[in-house]
Amino acid sequence: MAQSRTDRIGTIFSRMTALVRADVLHPNNLPLWYEVYKTFPPKYEPKYNRKPPTTEIQNIFYQEDLIRAKFQKDISVPIIDMKNNDVTKTQMFYTLYECLLQGGVEKEEAYKKAMIRYKSIFKIYESKKSHKSTKPNKP
Repeated sequence: MAQSRTDRIGTIFSRMTALVRADVLHPNNLPLWYEVYKTFPPKYEPKYNRKPPTTEIQNIFYQEDLIRAKFQKDISVPIIDMKNNDVTKTQMFYTLYECLLQGGVEKEEAYKKAMIRYKSIFKIYESKKSHKSTKPNKP
């Protein structure tokens, strides 16, 4: 059966060390990571056959993420252009929500009131936007 070279030779650190000891590689030509690795070796030797830790990785959710996800589920918003520096509609909603929370309103009530304000703001904005211009088109 064919085996990998890592089975027989070892880690990249041990291979680099062997090259230095055999005078194949001059100590001045060592990569930057070599000195760092030598000074701060890992707790466990990095081997391919080492079992990964069994600890479960926890999901990181911030309160803001949960509110944004709920908002995105309730309202269909357009695709966000990452090159555009304008405030997104989701951020506008979250700002309204935060203002209500700071005013002492409970979370569910703040969400409902922020949704009402958000809808009223964008209905006004969309109705202004939908009016046709009175300026004549230039050819």
